[in-house]
Amino acid sequence: MPEWIDSDLGVTLLMSVVSLLAVWVPFYRGFLLCLQALGATRRLPAAEISRGLRQRVDARGEPVALRMLRVLSRSLEEAKGAGHPSEFVIDASRHYVSNEYDASYARPISMYANLLPPIGFIGTTCGMLVLLLSMHMASDSLEIGALALALTSSILALVGFAVLEAIKIRLYARMLSGLEDALAFYRASAARSPGAGLS
Repeated sequence: MPEWIDSDLGVTLLMSVVSLLAVWVPFYRGFLLCLQALGATRRLPAAEISRGLRQRVDARGEPVALRMLRVLSRSLEEAKGAGHPSEFVIDASRHYVSNEYDASYARPISMYANLLPPIGFIGTTCGMLVLLLSMHMASDSLEIGALALALTSSILALVGFAVLEAIKIRLYARMLSGLEDALAFYRASAARSPGAGLS
C-alpha cells in the first residue's frame, strides 16, 4: 500500500475525492440541463422575435418567446372557425408552453437535484459505518477518513442540491418573462394590424 494512503491527510483526501465523484455525476447532468434551459429562456428583443418567426424553424431549444408565438399562431388559426375567445386561446397556449418547459427542463433538473441528498446520506451512513469499524481496529487514519467521507458527502450533496434548485427557480422566472415578452409582442402586433397574423 502506498505511504500517502497510510497518512491522515492521504486518507482524508481520498475519501473527499470519493464523495466528490459520487455527487459530481448528478450535479453535472443537472447543470448541463440548466445551461440548455438558460438558452431556452433567453429574452429576445422584438426585432429578433420577428426575424425568428419568419425563419419557421420549430426546434426544441428555441427561446420560449418564439415557441409561445408559434403555438399561439397555430392555435389562433385552428380556433378561427370554432368561435373560441382569443383570450382563452392565449391562455391555453401559455399553459402548453409552460408545460413543455416543465417537462423538458424544470422536472429533469429537479430530478437530478433530488438525487443529491440521498447520495449525501448514503455517504454519511457509509462514513459512520467505517468510523465504527475503525474504532474496533484502533486506526486513527481510518477514523479521520471515515469522518471526511461522512462530512464531505453531506456538505457537497447539500450544496449541489441548493445550487441546482436556486438556478431552476431563476430559470423559471426567466421563462415567465419570456412568455410575457411573447404576449407583449402579440398584442403590439395585433394593435398595429388587427386581423393579420404574427410577423
